[in-house]
Amino acid sequence: MDIIKSIDEINNTDRSVLTIGKFDGVHKGHQVLIKKTVEYAKENNMKSVVFTFKNHPANYFHPNHIKDILTNEEKINMFSDLGIDMVVIVPFDEKMTKISANDFVKSILMDRLNAEKIIIGHDFSFARNKEGNPEVLKTLSKKYNFEVEVVEPIKINDIRVSSSYIRKLILDGDLYKVRTYLGYNYKILGKVIYSKQLGRKLGFPTANLEVKPDILIPKKGIYATKVYIDDEVYFGATNIGYNPTVKGTKLSIETHILQFNRDIYGKYIQLEFLERLRDEKKFSSIEELKNQLEFDTNYIYKNYVCKNDSYVIK
Repeated sequence: MDIIKSIDEINNTDRSVLTIGKFDGVHKGHQVLIKKTVEYAKENNMKSVVFTFKNHPANYFHPNHIKDILTNEEKINMFSDLGIDMVVIVPFDEKMTKISANDFVKSILMDRLNAEKIIIGHDFSFARNKEGNPEVLKTLSKKYNFEVEVVEPIKINDIRVSSSYIRKLILDGDLYKVRTYLGYNYKILGKVIYSKQLGRKLGFPTANLEVKPDILIPKKGIYATKVYIDDEVYFGATNIGYNPTVKGTKLSIETHILQFNRDIYGKYIQLEFLERLRDEKKFSSIEELKNQLEFDTNYIYKNYVCKNDSYVIK
């Protein structure tokens, strides 16, 4: 798969079918657009292209307004897994705020990407002041001789699949619905950093995760997680919160990795959220906290570890 990171780098001479959007989360609705793009490209001997942005357009106008569901690297990997031939992932910058709908289509989609068909969602908008929309694109298609396919909203249980709705579900800690609308378990990637090592003192050593500030963090609480370390997968008990029992003041993401005892400081690991077990709470004593941690850990052993033929997946 080709990855293009600036408009000036685009020089596609193949006939192409493309889909355009933010694709934040690459959720089930996005997946329909991408699969249609890939299928049409294969059937018509074309190149399948995704055109997207490195940063959320809303954050250009209001920095840090919207948190990301996926990193750009994760998003690109998903495009590859879905069979896309080329990803154009460019900054949403001042040029993008000033380009007209006509110029966007002519100078980028036609002249540089050689698009013969464009597949978009019903709520698609582009160019300055969002002047471009499906109807404008259809009008321009007659001028520049390309086809437009508008995909209607994808609904599950009568609710439209959207990134904004999925963000709400993640913030609510509703992992079952997150999986239903996203199409996969929510994951976050981070670097293991040094902390106060309070978990080790309690007999439950934890990996403290530092994540990028623009990544969406699930609701505070205790979660059953899968932990991806290099090429191995473990299970873990993850706490997102402030550790009120020991008077913590800073939000932390700490994971007790079951049956694991290696130094992984400085490594990047990924957490896959499987189940939200409970809210974070302040216990009356350290002993009560330890008892609860033991209960949580035993639950994960029983419901996840023991149900897998091989605990460490290599």
